[in-house]
Amino acid sequence: MKIAVTGATGNLGKHILAQLLKVEPAQNIVASLRRPEAGEVWRAQGVEVRYGDYDDPASLESSFYGASKLLLISSPLQNDEVRLQQHLHAIEAAQKVSVEHLLYTSIARPEQGKLPLHQMHLQTEQAIKESGIPYTLLRNAYYMDLLKLLGVREAAVTGELCTPPGDWAFNTAAREDLAAAAVTLLTGKGHENKTYELTAPETWTMENLAQVLSEVTGQPIACRIDPHLSNPVFQMLTLADMTYVSPDLARLAGSPLRSIKDELLTMFRTGPKS
Repeated sequence: MKIAVTGATGNLGKHILAQLLKVEPAQNIVASLRRPEAGEVWRAQGVEVRYGDYDDPASLESSFYGASKLLLISSPLQNDEVRLQQHLHAIEAAQKVSVEHLLYTSIARPEQGKLPLHQMHLQTEQAIKESGIPYTLLRNAYYMDLLKLLGVREAAVTGELCTPPGDWAFNTAAREDLAAAAVTLLTGKGHENKTYELTAPETWTMENLAQVLSEVTGQPIACRIDPHLSNPVFQMLTLADMTYVSPDLARLAGSPLRSIKDELLTMFRTGPKS
């Protein structure tokens, strides 16, 4: 049985490959890459690296050939119309080479979202269902990277974490945990034709973030409402469902989930100031 993974050098894909190698022999893994030369780290560990470009359907067929399972990691492009076409190319290629199980990294609660990317993921999901290939939908929460966009660096200097008026709640997940869940689904049984909402089991608020930031920095951080604050993250929140919680991620990851405190500790220990 071979498992093919697209985007194996991306921010999520590299975590998935690293964790997959812990439980699956390297000779059973195929890394499908637009730039195969970037996969030398996987090739050195015995993974078969193949050329597979979302914009080159023929390359996808040869890249997926012989794989019984395919993890289709969504395209990183910003243009959602192009992304959808790329996904359709991959689904068609999977059909042509008789992939037996197709897993796809979607987004949490797309039915409740109002952004173009929500529609793109829904359309991809529908195309997968219509393909006739047994599927598993991994609806990933927003990445923990979101913390970097909320002014935590500035707050560590000024002592104030600013937020626009409103009752804001966030549900985020670390790529490491999403990768662990993906590996569980890739290597386990009984996940065909199922959808998993891979969110954290609880949300957090800006007040929670200020409190944890105080603990991490050792400096008192107050959460201050700023009616003039302009931050696209909060604009996005009004167009997405980030309050939904699910036990799926915690159950499938198999270990305690990474918290916002864990993320802040890493950020302030190793990350450059911005």
